[in-house]
Amino acid sequence: MSTIVSRKPVNGRVWKNSEQKPSKQLRKGVLMGWEKQQELRRQRDIVKKIEKENSDKKKEEQEERKKRKQENEERAQVMQKVSAAKVRRMKKKQLKGIKKT
Repeated sequence: MSTIVSRKPVNGRVWKNSEQKPSKQLRKGVLMGWEKQQELRRQRDIVKKIEKENSDKKKEEQEERKKRKQENEERAQVMQKVSAAKVRRMKKKQLKGIKKT
């Protein structure tokens, strides 16, 4: 049997551990079985699907609210008829506020 002899490091820092390559280090996590991994994936997929449905519903509701708000604003606007002669006399700033229908 071979025994590992611990020597004093060359740099003199005995309190430091000698570093190993990542491939030689042990993993600390517990490995799961294939079936358990598949089950976790399925559960994650189900959760993602539900979250996506909820976000889609929320987006649709927001769009509906926006549409209703715009329709209400259009209904609430007061329209006045302006004659062509009056339009010709208006200044540029006043013309910008006029909407043709």
